[in-house]
Amino acid sequence: MVWHFGTVYLAFMCCIGSPCASYSKPPCQSGEMLASVSGRVVCAPTCDEGGGCRMDKPAGTVADPRCILQPLAHVAGQIPGTYQGQKFCGLVCTADSYCPTGSKCTKLLVGSGEEDKDNPLSTISTVLIPQEDVKGVCTYKAKKRKKKDPTQVLELSMKKLAYEVMRERHVMPPPGHTEL
Repeated sequence: MVWHFGTVYLAFMCCIGSPCASYSKPPCQSGEMLASVSGRVVCAPTCDEGGGCRMDKPAGTVADPRCILQPLAHVAGQIPGTYQGQKFCGLVCTADSYCPTGSKCTKLLVGSGEEDKDNPLSTISTVLIPQEDVKGVCTYKAKKRKKKDPTQVLELSMKKLAYEVMRERHVMPPPGHTEL
C-alpha cells in the first residue's frame, strides 16, 4: 500500500514540475517533435485532428498552447513522421514573461525589408504593424550539436501567426503570399 502511494506521489510530482510538462526544454517527451523556430528550439506536440493542443504546460507559463506551427515547405516529409500540411502546437506569447522559465518569446520580424517567403511580415511597414503587436512562440536557446548527433530537428514556420496579426490589423498579405 505504501509503495502504491509512493508511485502515485512521484508521478504527481513529476507532472506538476516543468520536466514532465509539454512544451518543455529538450529532450522532448513522447508525442513531441524536436523543432527549430527561427534558430531556437521547442518541443512541439502535433495538433489533434480537431486542431486542439495538449494543455499541460510548464508551471508559471501564461502563454496558451495553440495549433499554430507548420513545417517549412522544403522540409515537410524529409524527416520521418512529417508531411506537408502537418500542424504542431506551440505556446503563443506576446512577451518573454508569458513563457516558461529559461525560454523567450520568439517573433517574426516586421519590416526587415528583404522578401522572405516564410515571413509575410518582412515587407510590411512597422507603421501598419508595430513589432510589439506581433505574437510569437516560446522557444529555448539551441544547444550546439555534436557532429555525430543523429537527432533531426524539424524547422517550423510561424506563418500562421503572421497572417493572424495581419487580419487583426486589416493588412493584406504581400503579393505572392498565401495563407496555408
